[in-house]
Amino acid sequence: MMTGDRPPPTAHEVSMRHTDILALTRVVPFRPFRLLVTTGETFDITHPDMIIPTLGVAHIAVPTATDDPDAPNRIKIVSLVHIQTAEYLSSPAAPPPAGANGTP
Repeated sequence: MMTGDRPPPTAHEVSMRHTDILALTRVVPFRPFRLLVTTGETFDITHPDMIIPTLGVAHIAVPTATDDPDAPNRIKIVSLVHIQTAEYLSSPAAPPPAGANGTP
């Protein structure tokens, strides 16, 4: 989980909140970030419109290998309790690791 203006999570608060994700998407200028979920999948968020957080889930646009990266045709719905961490990407041009964006 990213740290910011709030204290670290307690033992009873282990999931990402929708406000945490909103804060990441509202950074100016936008900084791409990666979400790691409990399944081991990672999701690279390279544009703020690629993720829509709600109170319980995040709707993540997931491009497939044949998609235009700016026009993904698939949505993955991930429960916020399964999002373990978020980290800024060092370079938006870096290729995603194996398992990124929900792929094995």
